[in-house]
Amino acid sequence: MSVVALTSAHGAPGVTTTAFAVASVWPEVRSGRRVLLIDADPAGSGLVSGPLRAGIADAAGVSVLAAARLPLSGERVIGCCVALDPGGARMVLPGIADPRQARPLGPTWAALVDVARDLSAGGVDVLVDVGRLGHRWEPTAWLAAADLLAVVVRGELASVLPATAAVRALTPQRQGGSAPVGVVVDPGPYTSADIASALGVGEVLAVVHDVRVARALMEGGSGGWIDRSALMRSARSLVRRVAELVPDVDPVVAR
Repeated sequence: MSVVALTSAHGAPGVTTTAFAVASVWPEVRSGRRVLLIDADPAGSGLVSGPLRAGIADAAGVSVLAAARLPLSGERVIGCCVALDPGGARMVLPGIADPRQARPLGPTWAALVDVARDLSAGGVDVLVDVGRLGHRWEPTAWLAAADLLAVVVRGELASVLPATAAVRALTPQRQGGSAPVGVVVDPGPYTSADIASALGVGEVLAVVHDVRVARALMEGGSGGWIDRSALMRSARSLVRRVAELVPDVDPVVAR
């Protein structure tokens, strides 16, 4: 696998929570693979103020990479990450705390796309939290080059209608890659097929909406009832389907 990016077009449908939940269960589902969650939201990180709020080392984060000289290497990127477990199977590259820090990050995002492919060939799958579309300094490199781009919505017109327009705009930007897919957090009165039809995508994946579990997860909770929750079970199902949609990179032909 290479790069999977998640974004949204309106409000706060749960991009960061979904990305973090998926990263949390990824190595469990994808045995033998590690995962790196890149926090690329230009509006400011929900992870820095959430599960990473206990503190981030001065040597960690995308701002540290931006201050380094290009080209980047996989080793340098991993060195700027925060490990979520002792073995480093789950890692986060922390994002920015202040939206004003997003302006100079364009070259860094472009360089990270290439590094992400190298990491994937070495057994590290890459997820990217792009945040909401429309920010002046949005990380367009991920939107164009991700091997799978997922637009996250809620099952309500206020969320689906802007996402439909976003899918139409994003599809021709995908550099010959696959068309976006949908991820629905709480379909409401609609089926996944209804939402797929409205968005104009071939597939919509579902994530269970559970405020209690989501809050606990984003406050750094883990294990026990969180792992057994319907939200985390749906995250595991999403990982399995994503693995089918985006096959592993063949290390023989990788960069």
